[in-house]
Amino acid sequence: MKNLDSLTLKFFYEENKDFLTNGTIQKIQMPSRKEIILYIRNSGENKKLYININPKFPHICFIKDKEDFSLKIPKTPPMFCMQLRKYLEGAKIINAVLIEYERILEFHFSITDEFGILNNHVLSIELMGKYSNVILYNKKTNIITGSAHNVSSDKSSIREIYGGIKYIYPPKQNKKDILKTPYGVFLNSKENISDEFYYFSKPFEKFIKEKSSNDDELFYNLQNAVNKKDLLKEFWNIEGDFNAIIENYYSKIVKDDSILNKQNKLLKIINSKLKKINSTLNEPFDNEKFEKYKKSGDLIFQYIYLIDNSMDEITLEDIKIPLDKSKTPAQNAQRYYKLYNKAKSAKLIKEKRILEAKKEKEYSDEILFSIKNASNIKELDEIEEEIDEYILLNKKEKKNKPEIKSINYKGFEILIGKNNKQNDFIIKKLSTPEDIWFHAQNSPSSHILVKTQNGRLKITDDVILYAANLVKTNSPLKDAKKAGVIYTKRKYLKRPPDTPLGYVTYREEKEVIV
Repeated sequence: MKNLDSLTLKFFYEENKDFLTNGTIQKIQMPSRKEIILYIRNSGENKKLYININPKFPHICFIKDKEDFSLKIPKTPPMFCMQLRKYLEGAKIINAVLIEYERILEFHFSITDEFGILNNHVLSIELMGKYSNVILYNKKTNIITGSAHNVSSDKSSIREIYGGIKYIYPPKQNKKDILKTPYGVFLNSKENISDEFYYFSKPFEKFIKEKSSNDDELFYNLQNAVNKKDLLKEFWNIEGDFNAIIENYYSKIVKDDSILNKQNKLLKIINSKLKKINSTLNEPFDNEKFEKYKKSGDLIFQYIYLIDNSMDEITLEDIKIPLDKSKTPAQNAQRYYKLYNKAKSAKLIKEKRILEAKKEKEYSDEILFSIKNASNIKELDEIEEEIDEYILLNKKEKKNKPEIKSINYKGFEILIGKNNKQNDFIIKKLSTPEDIWFHAQNSPSSHILVKTQNGRLKITDDVILYAANLVKTNSPLKDAKKAGVIYTKRKYLKRPPDTPLGYVTYREEKEVIV
């Protein structure tokens, strides 16, 4: 992955300095503690400045739509967001400053507070890998008002960052400016350009070296890269200005990272649930001991004439039976029958728990497949709602309608459920009795529904085969050489009471092998 280096930030700043200067902050949002969106208006134009300080891919750019980055604004904003809103909403950026050679962009603000006092605040955006941060401090006193990420002495012995202490810049790097370096000095430092000179990251250094056939050309290309944008644009291999380069490159990375994090979060919940289910299924039950209680009671009654109250045990038909000398033989027999009935009740409870656990496991496996098969944040949000409601029993007041994927094949509308919430919605809300329902045989899969206008459209073999292939593609069997797919009319489906989302029973089914 390519990192946002100081040279790319320099060109981004140069391209957008005019819009940033004298721009007014209209709104501030923080989708997460590592992301900030500043809504800026200048000269009748509105733009959204997106700041990401995730150590894996810190960057800054204007975004056209927050959906491009799969952002979700929380109902309760982080504390730092509230601080930024208090001090910066309505404030004008009187100056936008790029700290030379650094990946630090500062916005200087001037705003009068509710007491009529003029405050000068600075928002420092530091895009420095694992040290990335956004810091708000007072320009006059240099005292930090707040930061997106507090750094205590336990975390850093060099530079602490938290409200109430003085803001200081990071220690300066011991590097040289390629534009101010004589050729002879350069020759002694050419082996590790990114370590010796400002602006150049390791990947960009490698790119320039590959384009240079000798030392003279390398020196020329390095100097040219700082002054002109062509080489750096070629390195990014993306068309457009530097804002478009940054936005287009990182949007997919941020989206994929969001999906992966959400998947891992949900997988952790389901795997924890499956661990408990498997523990129930694997819980041992001593059937032999259970039957021995009854046998002991039967034998005592059968041979009661051989037993007297002085015995503490007796062996009957090769079975050693302990006896309670304080009880009569009949009472000892009754004691074993009571133990048998107690064990019998425990066995029935155990069998019921196992039956419920098997249903839960089947349902959890469906969710597990849905999580792994999800391709966007919206689908994962729907699965999370389902988990909240049915796994964690945390019912929400209102559930949004799921977005169902629909395709058209030879005049038939085909609906594809990507998770149990969508599957349930398709069956309950979008189907009619004569529609045709498809599902993988003995495996989790999407529910596929072929709409027939309630029987007015007669389904053909090629449509059946097409829908069956969709089922296979949207199941763990997608890479198998062949898979069984069942189908039946919607009217033959039934969702029993007290069963989880997406669970149905069926009859009159047919099977096709794909």
